[in-house]
Amino acid sequence: MELGLKACVARQIVAETIPDRTVLTRFLTHKVAELVGLAGLGQHLEVRRRDRNFDTRWSVVTEWSEESRYEMIDSALATAMHDAVEHPDHGVMKWLSQYW
Repeated sequence: MELGLKACVARQIVAETIPDRTVLTRFLTHKVAELVGLAGLGQHLEVRRRDRNFDTRWSVVTEWSEESRYEMIDSALATAMHDAVEHPDHGVMKWLSQYW
């Protein structure tokens, strides 16, 4: 998901230009909310979150953090995370992929 958001940001960068240093620094974050803003998807996300099925999955995905990748998780959480990202109708990546 983080890489998907970064792909949305990268799409906005004009080829053969050097982006503003502030943008580059913000691009290095792992924080989902900051990347949503940097990608310019805040309003799109607000609209999409009106769908409860998507909103529930978005909430699961945003529980991830850079530190959590080193934690052991149980199979229920792993299954919920997979569904949140990959669900064919309400998955976060399906929504996000239309913007990269």
